[in-house]
Amino acid sequence: MIETRREKPLIWLYLRQMKTVIQYSLLGWGIYIVFWLWLVSGYIELGPAAIRVSVIVVVQMFLFFSNLLYFIPRFLDNKNRVSYFMIIGVVLAIAVVGGAFLDMYLNELYPFKFNKFHPQPTSGYFFARLMISVMPLIVSSLISRSMQVRKQKEESLELKNKMLEAETKALKAQINPHFLFNSLNNIYALSQIKSDKTSDAILHLSEILRYVTYDSNQNLVDLKDEIKTIESFILLQALKDDNQSNIRIEIDSANGHYKIAPLLLIPFIENAFKHSNHEDKEKGWIEIKLNAANGKLKLICSNSIGKTEVKDNTGGVGMENVKKRLSLLYPEQHKLNIFTDQHSYKTELEIILNK
Repeated sequence: MIETRREKPLIWLYLRQMKTVIQYSLLGWGIYIVFWLWLVSGYIELGPAAIRVSVIVVVQMFLFFSNLLYFIPRFLDNKNRVSYFMIIGVVLAIAVVGGAFLDMYLNELYPFKFNKFHPQPTSGYFFARLMISVMPLIVSSLISRSMQVRKQKEESLELKNKMLEAETKALKAQINPHFLFNSLNNIYALSQIKSDKTSDAILHLSEILRYVTYDSNQNLVDLKDEIKTIESFILLQALKDDNQSNIRIEIDSANGHYKIAPLLLIPFIENAFKHSNHEDKEKGWIEIKLNAANGKLKLICSNSIGKTEVKDNTGGVGMENVKKRLSLLYPEQHKLNIFTDQHSYKTELEIILNK
């Protein structure tokens, strides 16, 4: 969906990610222990095999989890690399030296039942312990790094979503005053000529105001509510002139169960009325077609261009902002084509909608 969902705090996501890593790590260590027991028990009885495997795996697990959960977050993530490598060096030296002497003791206490190899030299115990101690540190460091990369991506995505939401709200805030400004101008024109339609115009404007004030604060609204507001706007425009023979409106509201970003379509309708010079029944005209079906909305607005058209001080803010909102809210989910010449202006909009 296009609606911006409320993101959970990143610390919560990080803790959930860490919990998942720990769960899979424990599963991996369980498989690792079973493998070692199966391998070593082929050369020694199960009890002594469990002891020999334990003195290896316990040290490896300590190095793995202490590095993943404490040393990297406490030192390396805080840019204290010197302290990190000094501490890792000390811990690794203790694990290698202590483990090598323990292996030599257990090798005499529980010797393996094979005579294919010569007795292992003392240096071999230290080298073997170094290899099996370094691997958990490397693996835990890679896991920590992948978690950091994912965390950075999540932070970047959250920042992007917040910027998108802020920019969308800013654009919407610009559209609303512009839309209301033109509506009030129409009511003012009716009041100047003391038209009986002024009260109807105020009623239609109140319905539009209710929509703008309350519903437009949501990320998505029902399409039927957007269409209802468009119809109120058109009625508000039509109050200025009893003869609407040059204005053709086709709005299919039967499929209004879709969702759409609020106040997204009105600027196109407003633009057609604003620049068509439709008061001129011979040369001015407006055609509006709107329908939604099969998850797609289609809006076609065509209008004549008045010769004496003069832009107001808003400078087309509504149309420019709706283009920006389309690119922000419906990236790669909309098509907007604009055709213009000396006598006419036409916009064709297609949006993929969600229910």
